[in-house]
Amino acid sequence: MDNKTYVYKENGEEIAIEIILSFVVEELNKSYIAYTLNDDDNSDTVPVFISEYDGKNIKEISNDDADLVLEYYNAAKELVEEEQ
Repeated sequence: MDNKTYVYKENGEEIAIEIILSFVVEELNKSYIAYTLNDDDNSDTVPVFISEYDGKNIKEISNDDADLVLEYYNAAKELVEEEQ
């Protein structure tokens, strides 16, 4: 998978990420991405991160929103897996 893009963290730091999945949580009216930093070619496991995303910047998910965002992520992930 080569879906690498550059985004900005809340502190202004630019990082390269590889987007795995994007989804919208309608109740929050916010967009999110699941992504990896894909910076360890030696490992069999790759950590996946989920952040709020506005097309250029990523933002940490608040504790209040975390459960709902995770629910939407799991549903979107299941849909993608069914299509494969």
